[in-house]
Amino acid sequence: MENIISNPHDKRYKELFSNKKSFISLLEDCVKMPWVNDVDEKSLVQTNNTFILQDFSGKEADIVYEAKINGNKVIFYILLELQRKVDFTMPYRLMLYIVEIIRRYYNESDANERDNKDYKLPVVFPIVFFSGKEKWTAPMNLGSMYSNPEIFGNNLMDFEYTLVDAKIYDDERLKKFKSKLLSIFLMIENAQNGVSFYNSFKENLKDIKALDKEEGRIIDMCIRVKDIAYGYNKTDIIRKLLNENRIEEADNMLSEVIEAVKQEKEELINQGLSQGLSQGLSQGKLEGKLEGKLEVAKKMLDENLSIDIILKTTGLSKEQIKINVI
Repeated sequence: MENIISNPHDKRYKELFSNKKSFISLLEDCVKMPWVNDVDEKSLVQTNNTFILQDFSGKEADIVYEAKINGNKVIFYILLELQRKVDFTMPYRLMLYIVEIIRRYYNESDANERDNKDYKLPVVFPIVFFSGKEKWTAPMNLGSMYSNPEIFGNNLMDFEYTLVDAKIYDDERLKKFKSKLLSIFLMIENAQNGVSFYNSFKENLKDIKALDKEEGRIIDMCIRVKDIAYGYNKTDIIRKLLNENRIEEADNMLSEVIEAVKQEKEELINQGLSQGLSQGLSQGKLEGKLEGKLEVAKKMLDENLSIDIILKTTGLSKEQIKINVI
């Protein structure tokens, strides 16, 4: 299924972390290691390289930055883990990417320099950014994946990666982030339902309007995808609000949108699910028509049913399945 429907999270998250301010904020506000303050921001540059291997080409995206710390090159490899399930092979996957990054760096180095005894390889620092709803329970280091590693001591290859789990950051923590773009983006993404999504937008309206053109484009992409996900299709209204010069007027208009969403949700809950979608979906009924259909789609995916059958049975769009289920 992941090969049938590409994940729309990829594009907007790649856009987010391709913004240098957001990446620096990721280091300072999420990684929080002593060396972070020593990163030479002037030397920080996103590379055009991508290291997604064939085995994983259908399930992930990556961002690669190069920088210097105390004059020494470091490569930051950010793996955007945007699937809904935890992958317990994560250390193995990262090992392959780290080796590939170092191999490419070595091959592109001057042959005379790399034969010198003082030749050094760059540090490759792996970061996994996880946006799923499950608890992250995958091994955090490669050594955990070996069978009986303790008898070999330090003779085995090992490393530990840094996990940034988006869902652990509540609004109060996010508001303290260095990057307003990263802060607002994650607040909107972490919304649990349509009402909280629009409320989050309302609470951050002033800061959203203050973003520069490029940051505003990324937030617009985020809002559009989330709006489709919740099925309310109010993106055009929201865009008009952002063009409203008077904050008070825009705020009042957005309050009306939120009330309309609340009323629509109540009506959907009262209507329940159409005949043929009710079996085993009491939880979905309580959460509303859309949530119930998504639960159906999830169960059908687990049964490896075709996308055509899922679309016909649930009445969902491919976009809604992409954003909420895949």
